[in-house]
Amino acid sequence: MTVKPSFPKLMIVGAFPPQGSAIFGGVVTGCRLLLESSLPSRVSLQLIDSTQITNPPPSFSVRAYLAITRFAKFVRAFEANRPDAVLLFTSSGASALEKGLLAWYVRTRGSRAMLFPRGGRLIDAVAGSRATKFLVRSAFRGAAMVLCQGDAWQRFATEELGFESAMAPVIPNWTATPRLIQIGRDRPSRSDTAPVELLFVGWVERNKGVLELVEAFRVISEVTNARLTIVGDGHAMEEIRDFAFEHGLEDRIMFTGWLDNNSIAEAYAKADVLALPSWAEGLPNAMIEAMAARLAVVVSAVGNIPDVVNDGREALLVPPRNVDALVSALYRLCSDPTLRQSLADRGHELASKEFVVETAVTRLLDAVDQVRFQPKARKARDSITHN
Repeated sequence: MTVKPSFPKLMIVGAFPPQGSAIFGGVVTGCRLLLESSLPSRVSLQLIDSTQITNPPPSFSVRAYLAITRFAKFVRAFEANRPDAVLLFTSSGASALEKGLLAWYVRTRGSRAMLFPRGGRLIDAVAGSRATKFLVRSAFRGAAMVLCQGDAWQRFATEELGFESAMAPVIPNWTATPRLIQIGRDRPSRSDTAPVELLFVGWVERNKGVLELVEAFRVISEVTNARLTIVGDGHAMEEIRDFAFEHGLEDRIMFTGWLDNNSIAEAYAKADVLALPSWAEGLPNAMIEAMAARLAVVVSAVGNIPDVVNDGREALLVPPRNVDALVSALYRLCSDPTLRQSLADRGHELASKEFVVETAVTRLLDAVDQVRFQPKARKARDSITHN
Protein backbone atom coordinates (compact mmCIF):
# COMPACT_ATOMS: atom_id res chain seq x y z
CA MET A 1 0.00 0.00 0.00
CA THR A 2 1.40 3.40 -1.00
CA VAL A 3 1.05 6.10 1.63
CA LYS A 4 2.06 9.70 1.87
CA PRO A 5 5.37 10.22 3.70
CA SER A 6 3.70 12.68 6.05
CA PHE A 7 1.33 10.04 7.38
CA PRO A 8 2.19 8.90 10.90
CA LYS A 9 3.69 5.45 11.19
CA LEU A 10 1.51 3.46 13.60
CA MET A 11 2.24 -0.05 14.80
CA ILE A 12 -0.64 -1.95 16.39
CA VAL A 13 -0.04 -4.98 18.58
CA GLY A 14 -3.41 -6.68 18.84
CA ALA A 15 -5.54 -9.61 17.70
CA PHE A 16 -5.09 -10.22 13.98
CA PRO A 17 -5.66 -13.97 13.53
CA PRO A 18 -5.61 -15.48 10.03
CA GLN A 19 -8.84 -15.12 8.11
CA GLY A 20 -11.18 -18.02 8.75
CA SER A 21 -9.53 -19.04 12.03
CA ALA A 22 -11.82 -20.01 14.89
CA ILE A 23 -10.57 -17.32 17.27
CA PHE A 24 -13.11 -15.04 18.90
CA GLY A 25 -13.25 -12.26 21.44
CA GLY A 26 -13.67 -8.56 21.92
CA VAL A 27 -10.15 -7.54 20.87
CA VAL A 28 -10.43 -9.65 17.69
CA THR A 29 -13.65 -7.85 16.78
CA GLY A 30 -12.27 -4.41 17.63
CA CYS A 31 -9.10 -4.91 15.59
CA ARG A 32 -11.03 -6.27 12.61
CA LEU A 33 -13.31 -3.23 12.58
CA LEU A 34 -10.31 -0.88 12.71
CA LEU A 35 -8.92 -2.54 9.58
CA GLU A 36 -12.30 -2.14 7.86
CA SER A 37 -12.45 1.56 8.77
CA SER A 38 -10.69 4.59 7.29
CA LEU A 39 -7.70 4.05 9.59
CA PRO A 40 -5.50 2.14 7.08
CA SER A 41 -5.85 5.03 4.60
CA ARG A 42 -4.87 7.65 7.17
CA VAL A 43 -1.70 6.14 8.65
CA SER A 44 1.21 3.99 7.60
CA LEU A 45 0.04 0.88 9.42
CA GLN A 46 2.02 -2.09 10.68
CA LEU A 47 0.32 -5.00 12.47
CA ILE A 48 1.69 -7.44 15.03
CA ASP A 49 -0.56 -10.33 16.01
CA SER A 50 -0.53 -11.24 19.70
CA THR A 51 -3.67 -13.38 19.73
CA GLN A 52 -3.88 -15.88 22.57
CA ILE A 53 -3.84 -19.36 21.01
CA THR A 54 -6.39 -20.88 23.40
CA ASN A 55 -8.94 -19.86 26.01
CA PRO A 56 -8.24 -20.37 28.87
CA PRO A 57 -4.54 -19.64 28.40
CA PRO A 58 -2.07 -22.52 27.90
CA SER A 59 0.42 -23.59 30.56
CA PHE A 60 2.88 -21.10 32.01
CA SER A 61 5.83 -22.62 30.15
CA VAL A 62 4.01 -22.40 26.82
CA ARG A 63 2.91 -18.83 27.51
CA ALA A 64 6.44 -17.85 28.52
CA TYR A 65 7.86 -19.31 25.31
CA LEU A 66 5.23 -17.54 23.20
CA ALA A 67 5.84 -14.26 25.02
CA ILE A 68 9.58 -14.45 24.32
CA THR A 69 8.87 -15.26 20.68
CA ARG A 70 6.45 -12.33 20.38
CA PHE A 71 8.93 -9.98 22.02
CA ALA A 72 11.67 -10.94 19.55
CA LYS A 73 9.25 -10.52 16.64
CA PHE A 74 8.16 -7.15 17.97
CA VAL A 75 11.75 -5.88 18.36
CA ARG A 76 12.64 -6.90 14.81
CA ALA A 77 9.55 -5.20 13.38
CA PHE A 78 10.01 -2.09 15.49
CA GLU A 79 13.64 -1.61 14.57
CA ALA A 80 12.94 -2.19 10.89
CA ASN A 81 10.12 0.36 10.73
CA ARG A 82 10.69 2.76 13.67
CA PRO A 83 7.03 3.77 14.12
CA ASP A 84 6.01 7.15 15.48
CA ALA A 85 3.64 5.47 17.92
CA VAL A 86 2.77 1.96 19.04
CA LEU A 87 -0.73 0.93 20.11
CA LEU A 88 -0.70 -2.05 22.46
CA PHE A 89 -4.00 -3.81 23.17
CA THR A 90 -3.83 -5.67 26.44
CA SER A 91 -6.06 -7.74 28.70
CA SER A 92 -5.45 -8.63 32.33
CA GLY A 93 -2.86 -10.77 34.05
CA ALA A 94 0.29 -11.74 32.19
CA SER A 95 -0.87 -9.88 29.07
CA ALA A 96 -0.68 -6.55 30.91
CA LEU A 97 2.86 -7.27 32.11
CA GLU A 98 3.97 -8.43 28.66
CA LYS A 99 2.56 -5.35 26.91
CA GLY A 100 4.02 -3.16 29.62
CA LEU A 101 7.45 -4.60 28.83
CA LEU A 102 6.93 -3.76 25.16
CA ALA A 103 5.93 -0.22 26.16
CA TRP A 104 9.16 0.16 28.13
CA TYR A 105 11.16 -1.02 25.13
CA VAL A 106 9.41 1.53 22.91
CA ARG A 107 10.14 4.27 25.42
CA THR A 108 13.85 3.42 25.64
CA ARG A 109 14.06 3.60 21.85
CA GLY A 110 12.70 7.13 21.70
CA SER A 111 9.19 6.38 20.44
CA ARG A 112 5.83 6.46 22.24
CA ALA A 113 3.57 3.60 23.30
CA MET A 114 -0.15 3.75 24.03
CA LEU A 115 -1.60 0.95 26.14
CA PHE A 116 -5.25 0.10 25.53
CA PRO A 117 -6.44 -2.26 28.29
CA ARG A 118 -9.65 -4.20 27.67
CA GLY A 119 -12.02 -5.79 30.13
CA GLY A 120 -12.48 -5.08 33.81
CA ARG A 121 -10.60 -7.81 35.61
CA LEU A 122 -7.35 -5.84 35.76
CA ILE A 123 -9.05 -3.13 37.83
CA ASP A 124 -10.39 -5.74 40.24
CA ALA A 125 -7.01 -7.46 40.46
CA VAL A 126 -5.24 -4.22 41.36
CA ALA A 127 -7.88 -3.40 43.97
CA GLY A 128 -7.44 -6.80 45.58
CA SER A 129 -3.64 -6.99 45.80
CA ARG A 130 -0.92 -4.49 46.68
CA ALA A 131 1.63 -6.64 44.86
CA THR A 132 -0.48 -6.67 41.71
CA LYS A 133 -0.93 -2.91 41.96
CA PHE A 134 2.84 -2.43 42.14
CA LEU A 135 3.48 -4.70 39.14
CA VAL A 136 0.76 -3.14 37.00
CA ARG A 137 1.81 0.43 37.84
CA SER A 138 5.42 -0.42 37.05
CA ALA A 139 4.47 -2.02 33.74
CA PHE A 140 2.18 0.80 32.65
CA ARG A 141 4.73 3.53 33.41
CA GLY A 142 6.51 2.60 30.19
CA ALA A 143 3.58 3.96 28.19
CA ALA A 144 3.13 7.57 27.14
CA MET A 145 -0.63 7.22 27.27
CA VAL A 146 -3.37 4.88 28.46
CA LEU A 147 -6.45 4.73 26.25
CA CYS A 148 -9.61 4.15 28.29
CA GLN A 149 -12.84 2.41 27.34
CA GLY A 150 -14.81 4.71 29.63
CA ASP A 151 -14.80 6.91 32.70
CA ALA A 152 -14.14 4.03 35.10
CA TRP A 153 -10.94 3.16 33.27
CA GLN A 154 -9.94 6.82 33.15
CA ARG A 155 -10.41 7.11 36.93
CA PHE A 156 -8.33 3.96 37.36
CA ALA A 157 -5.57 5.29 35.08
CA THR A 158 -5.32 8.60 36.93
CA GLU A 159 -5.96 7.52 40.52
CA GLU A 160 -4.27 4.10 40.58
CA LEU A 161 -1.75 4.12 37.73
CA GLY A 162 -0.61 7.72 38.12
CA PHE A 163 -1.33 9.15 34.66
CA GLU A 164 -2.38 12.72 34.04
CA SER A 165 -5.96 12.92 32.78
CA ALA A 166 -4.77 14.39 29.46
CA MET A 167 -2.73 11.23 28.94
CA ALA A 168 -5.70 8.95 29.66
CA PRO A 169 -8.28 9.88 26.99
CA VAL A 170 -11.55 7.97 26.68
CA ILE A 171 -12.11 6.03 23.45
CA PRO A 172 -15.28 3.92 23.86
CA ASN A 173 -15.83 0.65 22.02
CA TRP A 174 -16.69 0.96 18.35
CA THR A 175 -18.72 -2.18 17.60
CA ALA A 176 -21.96 -0.45 16.57
CA THR A 177 -21.44 -1.44 12.93
CA PRO A 178 -23.52 -0.04 10.05
CA ARG A 179 -25.10 -3.44 9.57
CA LEU A 180 -26.22 -3.71 13.18
CA ILE A 181 -27.51 -0.14 13.18
CA GLN A 182 -29.49 -0.93 10.05
CA ILE A 183 -30.91 -4.05 11.71
CA GLY A 184 -32.03 -1.78 14.53
CA ARG A 185 -33.63 0.71 12.16
CA ASP A 186 -35.46 -2.02 10.25
CA ARG A 187 -36.54 -4.04 13.28
CA PRO A 188 -40.25 -4.90 12.93
CA SER A 189 -42.76 -4.66 15.72
CA ARG A 190 -43.25 -7.89 17.65
CA SER A 191 -46.56 -9.37 18.66
CA ASP A 192 -47.18 -9.11 22.39
CA THR A 193 -48.07 -12.81 22.41
CA ALA A 194 -44.90 -14.02 20.66
CA PRO A 195 -42.19 -15.63 22.81
CA VAL A 196 -39.66 -13.12 24.10
CA GLU A 197 -36.27 -14.09 22.68
CA LEU A 198 -33.42 -13.69 25.18
CA LEU A 199 -29.81 -13.75 23.99
CA PHE A 200 -26.41 -14.21 25.59
CA VAL A 201 -23.23 -13.59 23.57
CA GLY A 202 -19.76 -14.25 24.93
CA TRP A 203 -17.46 -16.72 26.59
CA VAL A 204 -19.47 -19.35 28.42
CA GLU A 205 -17.50 -19.08 31.65
CA ARG A 206 -18.56 -18.70 35.25
CA ASN A 207 -17.26 -15.12 35.44
CA LYS A 208 -19.62 -14.16 32.60
CA GLY A 209 -22.57 -14.93 34.88
CA VAL A 210 -23.92 -17.77 32.75
CA LEU A 211 -24.84 -19.93 35.74
CA GLU A 212 -26.83 -17.09 37.27
CA LEU A 213 -28.44 -16.49 33.88
CA VAL A 214 -29.72 -20.04 33.38
CA GLU A 215 -30.98 -20.17 36.98
CA ALA A 216 -32.84 -16.88 36.48
CA PHE A 217 -34.22 -18.18 33.20
CA ARG A 218 -35.45 -21.33 34.93
CA VAL A 219 -37.48 -19.16 37.30
CA ILE A 220 -39.01 -16.90 34.65
CA SER A 221 -39.68 -19.83 32.31
CA GLU A 222 -42.38 -20.95 34.75
CA VAL A 223 -44.37 -17.73 34.27
CA THR A 224 -43.39 -16.50 30.78
CA ASN A 225 -43.03 -17.97 27.31
CA ALA A 226 -39.45 -16.66 26.93
CA ARG A 227 -36.71 -18.56 25.16
CA LEU A 228 -32.95 -18.23 25.61
CA THR A 229 -30.19 -18.55 23.00
CA ILE A 230 -26.59 -18.82 24.16
CA VAL A 231 -23.98 -17.84 21.58
CA GLY A 232 -20.41 -18.73 22.42
CA ASP A 233 -18.47 -21.49 24.11
CA GLY A 234 -16.34 -22.12 27.16
CA HIS A 235 -15.69 -24.27 30.17
CA ALA A 236 -19.14 -23.80 31.70
CA MET A 237 -20.93 -25.08 28.61
CA GLU A 238 -21.28 -28.67 29.79
CA GLU A 239 -22.59 -27.51 33.15
CA ILE A 240 -25.32 -25.31 31.70
CA ARG A 241 -26.27 -27.99 29.15
CA ASP A 242 -26.72 -30.41 32.04
CA PHE A 243 -28.75 -27.77 33.87
CA ALA A 244 -31.08 -27.37 30.90
CA PHE A 245 -31.58 -31.14 30.68
CA GLU A 246 -32.16 -31.58 34.42
CA HIS A 247 -34.86 -28.89 34.45
CA GLY A 248 -36.59 -29.89 31.23
CA LEU A 249 -35.52 -26.75 29.37
CA GLU A 250 -33.88 -28.36 26.33
CA ASP A 251 -36.56 -26.95 24.03
CA ARG A 252 -36.27 -23.44 25.49
CA ILE A 253 -32.50 -22.97 25.81
CA MET A 254 -30.64 -23.11 22.51
CA PHE A 255 -26.87 -23.41 22.15
CA THR A 256 -25.23 -22.22 18.93
CA GLY A 257 -21.52 -22.17 19.73
CA TRP A 258 -19.54 -19.33 18.22
CA LEU A 259 -21.05 -17.71 15.14
CA ASP A 260 -19.45 -15.91 12.21
CA ASN A 261 -20.19 -12.25 11.52
CA ASN A 262 -23.23 -12.91 9.34
CA SER A 263 -24.75 -15.44 11.71
CA ILE A 264 -24.24 -13.30 14.81
CA ALA A 265 -25.96 -10.39 13.06
CA GLU A 266 -28.89 -12.70 12.34
CA ALA A 267 -28.96 -13.74 16.00
CA TYR A 268 -29.23 -10.11 17.05
CA ALA A 269 -31.98 -9.56 14.48
CA LYS A 270 -34.06 -12.42 15.90
CA ALA A 271 -33.60 -11.53 19.57
CA ASP A 272 -35.52 -9.09 21.79
CA VAL A 273 -33.30 -8.87 24.87
CA LEU A 274 -29.58 -9.26 25.54
CA ALA A 275 -28.67 -10.59 29.00
CA LEU A 276 -25.06 -10.13 30.07
CA PRO A 277 -24.72 -10.62 33.85
CA SER A 278 -20.89 -10.67 33.97
CA TRP A 279 -18.98 -10.45 37.22
CA ALA A 280 -16.52 -7.96 35.68
CA GLU A 281 -16.37 -6.06 32.40
CA GLY A 282 -14.71 -3.09 30.79
CA LEU A 283 -17.20 -1.99 28.19
CA PRO A 284 -18.54 -5.17 26.54
CA ASN A 285 -18.80 -5.36 22.78
CA ALA A 286 -21.93 -7.48 23.03
CA MET A 287 -23.78 -4.73 24.90
CA ILE A 288 -22.88 -2.15 22.23
CA GLU A 289 -23.79 -4.53 19.41
CA ALA A 290 -27.14 -5.36 20.99
CA MET A 291 -28.04 -1.71 21.52
CA ALA A 292 -27.09 -0.95 17.91
CA ALA A 293 -29.45 -3.73 16.79
CA ARG A 294 -32.20 -2.25 18.99
CA LEU A 295 -32.38 -4.92 21.66
CA ALA A 296 -33.29 -4.17 25.24
CA VAL A 297 -30.30 -4.89 27.47
CA VAL A 298 -29.94 -6.38 30.96
CA VAL A 299 -26.34 -6.04 32.11
CA SER A 300 -24.31 -6.04 35.32
CA ALA A 301 -23.44 -2.68 36.87
CA VAL A 302 -19.67 -3.23 36.62
CA GLY A 303 -16.70 -1.56 34.97
CA ASN A 304 -17.51 1.30 32.61
CA ILE A 305 -21.10 0.16 32.10
CA PRO A 306 -22.79 2.46 34.69
CA ASP A 307 -20.90 5.42 33.19
CA VAL A 308 -22.30 4.67 29.73
CA VAL A 309 -25.91 3.58 30.27
CA ASN A 310 -28.49 4.76 32.76
CA ASP A 311 -30.53 2.20 34.66
CA GLY A 312 -34.08 2.26 33.37
CA ARG A 313 -33.25 4.46 30.39
CA GLU A 314 -30.85 2.66 28.02
CA ALA A 315 -30.64 -0.61 29.97
CA LEU A 316 -31.56 -2.40 33.16
CA LEU A 317 -28.56 -2.68 35.47
CA VAL A 318 -28.26 -5.49 38.00
CA PRO A 319 -25.66 -6.30 40.65
CA PRO A 320 -23.28 -9.09 39.62
CA ARG A 321 -23.88 -12.59 41.05
CA ASN A 322 -27.41 -11.65 42.10
CA VAL A 323 -29.93 -14.14 40.73
CA ASP A 324 -32.94 -12.47 42.35
CA ALA A 325 -32.15 -9.10 40.74
CA LEU A 326 -31.62 -10.81 37.39
CA VAL A 327 -34.94 -12.65 37.70
CA SER A 328 -36.72 -9.36 38.43
CA ALA A 329 -35.12 -7.55 35.48
CA LEU A 330 -35.78 -10.34 32.99
CA TYR A 331 -39.36 -10.76 34.17
CA ARG A 332 -40.00 -7.01 33.77
CA LEU A 333 -38.78 -7.09 30.18
CA CYS A 334 -40.67 -10.27 29.32
CA SER A 335 -43.93 -8.96 30.76
CA ASP A 336 -43.71 -5.28 29.79
CA PRO A 337 -43.35 -4.70 26.02
CA THR A 338 -43.54 -0.94 26.47
CA LEU A 339 -40.50 -0.93 28.76
CA ARG A 340 -38.70 -3.33 26.46
CA GLN A 341 -39.30 -1.06 23.47
CA SER A 342 -38.31 2.08 25.36
CA LEU A 343 -34.96 0.64 26.45
CA ALA A 344 -34.30 -0.69 22.96
CA ASP A 345 -35.06 2.66 21.31
CA ARG A 346 -32.88 4.70 23.64
CA GLY A 347 -30.05 2.18 23.53
CA HIS A 348 -30.14 2.20 19.74
CA GLU A 349 -29.97 5.99 19.69
CA LEU A 350 -26.98 6.01 22.06
CA ALA A 351 -25.06 3.31 20.18
CA SER A 352 -25.66 4.96 16.81
CA LYS A 353 -24.16 8.24 18.07
CA GLU A 354 -21.36 7.20 20.38
CA PHE A 355 -20.03 3.76 19.45
CA VAL A 356 -19.34 3.80 15.69
CA VAL A 357 -15.88 3.00 14.40
CA GLU A 358 -15.15 6.29 12.62
CA THR A 359 -15.68 8.22 15.84
CA ALA A 360 -13.15 5.92 17.50
CA VAL A 361 -10.70 6.34 14.61
CA THR A 362 -10.83 10.13 14.94
CA ARG A 363 -10.17 9.93 18.68
CA LEU A 364 -7.39 7.39 18.15
CA LEU A 365 -5.64 9.58 15.59
CA ASP A 366 -5.94 12.54 17.95
CA ALA A 367 -4.19 10.44 20.59
CA VAL A 368 -1.46 9.45 18.10
CA ASP A 369 -0.85 13.09 17.23
CA GLN A 370 -0.77 14.03 20.89
CA VAL A 371 2.01 11.57 21.72
CA ARG A 372 3.86 12.33 18.45
CA PHE A 373 4.00 16.08 18.90
CA GLN A 374 4.38 16.25 22.66
CA PRO A 375 7.48 14.11 23.17
CA LYS A 376 8.16 15.66 26.54
CA ALA A 377 4.62 15.15 27.89
CA ARG A 378 4.62 13.47 31.24
CA LYS A 379 3.91 9.80 30.86
CA ALA A 380 3.21 9.09 34.45
CA ARG A 381 3.97 10.62 37.76
CA ASP A 382 7.57 10.09 38.61
CA SER A 383 6.90 8.43 41.91
CA ILE A 384 4.89 5.37 42.72
CA THR A 385 2.87 5.59 45.90
CA HIS A 386 2.51 2.29 47.68
CA ASN A 387 -0.89 2.38 49.33
